[in-house]
Amino acid sequence: MFGCINRRQYIELTSKKISWGHWFVFFNSLWLIIIGLRYAFLIDWPDTLLGKIYFFISLIGHFSFIVFAFYLLLLFPLSFIIKNERTYRGISVILATIGISLILVDTEIFASFHFHLSNLVWNLLVNPENGELARQWQLFFTPMPLMLLMQMIYSRWSWQKLRSLERQKWLKYIGIFYLLSFIAMHVMYAWADAVLYRPITMQKSNLPFSYPMTARSFLERHGFLNKEKLLAKVKAEGRADALKINYPKQTLQFGTPSTMPNIVLINLTGWRKDSVTPNLMPNLTAFLPKATQFEHQYSTSNNESAGKFSLFYGLLPEYIDSVTQQKLPPLLLRTLAKYHYQQCYCYSNQYRIKQQMLFPEMIYRQFGFVNCEQSRLQITREIPKHFVQAYVPSTEPIAKKTMFCQKNISKFPAFVFIDKIIPLGLSKQTYQQQIIQFDKELAHIFAQIDWDNTLVILTATTGYEFDKKMSNTVNGFVRSRIEVPMYIFWKNLPAVKVDKLSSHLDLVPALLKHIFNVKNPISDYSQGQDLFDLEKDRDWIQTGNQKWNIIITPDDVQYHLSRKGDYEKFDANGEQIFSSRPPLGLFLEVYKDNSDFWAY
Repeated sequence: MFGCINRRQYIELTSKKISWGHWFVFFNSLWLIIIGLRYAFLIDWPDTLLGKIYFFISLIGHFSFIVFAFYLLLLFPLSFIIKNERTYRGISVILATIGISLILVDTEIFASFHFHLSNLVWNLLVNPENGELARQWQLFFTPMPLMLLMQMIYSRWSWQKLRSLERQKWLKYIGIFYLLSFIAMHVMYAWADAVLYRPITMQKSNLPFSYPMTARSFLERHGFLNKEKLLAKVKAEGRADALKINYPKQTLQFGTPSTMPNIVLINLTGWRKDSVTPNLMPNLTAFLPKATQFEHQYSTSNNESAGKFSLFYGLLPEYIDSVTQQKLPPLLLRTLAKYHYQQCYCYSNQYRIKQQMLFPEMIYRQFGFVNCEQSRLQITREIPKHFVQAYVPSTEPIAKKTMFCQKNISKFPAFVFIDKIIPLGLSKQTYQQQIIQFDKELAHIFAQIDWDNTLVILTATTGYEFDKKMSNTVNGFVRSRIEVPMYIFWKNLPAVKVDKLSSHLDLVPALLKHIFNVKNPISDYSQGQDLFDLEKDRDWIQTGNQKWNIIITPDDVQYHLSRKGDYEKFDANGEQIFSSRPPLGLFLEVYKDNSDFWAY
């Protein structure tokens, strides 16, 4: 008999705790939704009404789901395990207070770094290296006692008023509204992802623990979506979740250019720094005593197109999709057009123009940046000496296959971009043959240049790695892939070796400052520094891609930081070093620099 009574009391008490848990969940969902409103002031706010509606729907649906999941996974099982209702409510209050405090801290982290709380950020949060910063972040824990008090008051009040609250029917409709918001959030995002509707897709990572549903495979399988057209649209317009940027941050102010030389930029993708030897490249090494040689030059990516992007924009690869979305041409090309430079793009004819396309076609057309192979001009006339005779080699001997850039390109001044690529997967011997051939082509080009009126830049957007296993390690950022040659021939630069850290980000600032006399600070239009300032030391430079930021120090140590807050460290030989966190000061510098151009 006593067993039956105890069992009945246990069931009644458990039922009461479950019923109380529903009201506790509702109370905390309101807390999170109110705190979550802060994210609206930290993000790229959508321009359209539908995008704004989606934000509020996702805010309600997402945070109500988080609270419900917290209840279902923790509090609901505890209601069966913990018999004492005061202990149960006390644990619930403590867990809820901790969770809400962490979300509050996450809003500040998101404001600072534009990603959410992770193990890495937590380690930095308690890092004693910078006590002032740690105190600043820890201020967001100061409301904890107040929140704890309010949670305790509500817990006690709702338990005492539970019978009265149970008679209220409107909580059921709130629950239905939360459920519909959660479903609508995912359905709207799946639709937006399928049609690349940016005002919604750009909000993908705005909220913590947010993984909105996509349905591309389902729609494609049932004939509602053409995958090839979608991928072509993504390639042409960039990812639809890309954020807006301010590029440049301020309108450029130009002084009177002191000189406007021809500019010849020669890129050989896949060019290893150690291949510049008298045996493989006798023609180039003969010219090197006249060059400014950057001995510690890094590309900004291990990817060809990303490296080329940074070379022209002076921005890190993480901005590629934003630039493509907003159809922003490089400031370098805009400036060349402003000063009436003739522009020409010469590429290796064994690769189709679509594979080599650096910018959207409309940008090429806008600036008259034409392709030399399309011009189909054979060697039938002489080109004025102040312009480079650029050619495109093929499997035929050089003498039988040479092309000019454009019929009117002989006008002064001119900008020529000669773009070649070494295919992946070559043996070392075949690779060396490619380098020998490239050296012969350089000799032919150099013979046509009027060195008094021409600035020649010779570099590579990526290096080359023969060992496929090494290419796949450290996220593919082995030194042979990202440390590249950089040689500049210009009468206004000394012929010296520069053994300081330098980056492809530094080229655009150097050209705009020293040739076109741009008065703005470099930070208005680039994340690099002045490449032609040969005396300036660097504490670090960056490379990476759209998923990883790689910080490189003068001793070639690499710190790898992902967009999700993951962290790894590697030495100069690519061997991983155990490290739980990067130096706090370095971390903060990097992420401040990375966020300079975001428009939030």
